[in-house]
Amino acid sequence: MNRTRLSIVVCALVVVAAAGVAAAEETHRAELRVAYLERALGALRATPPAALAQASEYVHVLGRSTCASGVERLKVECLMTASRLYCKKSGDDKQRCQLDMDVIVSRLLGDAALISTDKRYQMMTRTKDYRRELARESRRLAGALAVEFRLQMGDAANDAELARKLDQYCLDQNDMPWQTCASSLLWFIVTETSGSAP
Repeated sequence: MNRTRLSIVVCALVVVAAAGVAAAEETHRAELRVAYLERALGALRATPPAALAQASEYVHVLGRSTCASGVERLKVECLMTASRLYCKKSGDDKQRCQLDMDVIVSRLLGDAALISTDKRYQMMTRTKDYRRELARESRRLAGALAVEFRLQMGDAANDAELARKLDQYCLDQNDMPWQTCASSLLWFIVTETSGSAP
C-alpha cells in the first residue's frame, strides 16, 4: 500500500482513505501533515454550521446512491469528482470548501470501516430510522476518540498546537488509519464546539 498517494492539497484525506496506505511518517514530514490539519481546522471553523450540514448530507446521499459501489476506488473517485463539482457550484471559497469536503468524505469512508456490517444490519432491523441511528453511532465513536485524545494530549492553546497534537495522536493509533482518526477528530472538535454536529 502506498502512502505517496497522500496529497496535502485538494482531497488529501480522501485519497489516503481510498488508497489504504502505510504509516504517514514514512513519506510525509510532520510539518506538512500538521499544516494540512491546521488549514482543515481553519476551513471547518470558517464555514457556517448550516453549510457544513448541507455538504455532509450531500456526501452521504451520494455515498448511498450515485457513488455507491462495491469497488472502493470507484466510490472514492466518484465522491472526489462530486465534491469538486459541489465546491465549484457552491459559490463559496473554493479552497475552503474543498478542505471541508476532504474531511467529510474521509469521515464517511472511515465510518464505513469503523462501523461493521453486522452492526449496521442490527441498526437496520432494530430501529425505525437507520440513518439517524448510524449518525448517532458515528458521533458516539468520534466522541469516545475525542475524549481519549483530550486525556492523552491535553489542551491546546491554538489551532497550530491542536494540529500538532492531532497528528501525533493519530500517528500512534494502531487500530485505525491516520486519515480516519484525523477526519473524525477534526469534524467532532469543530462541530461539537460550535454546537452543531450533523
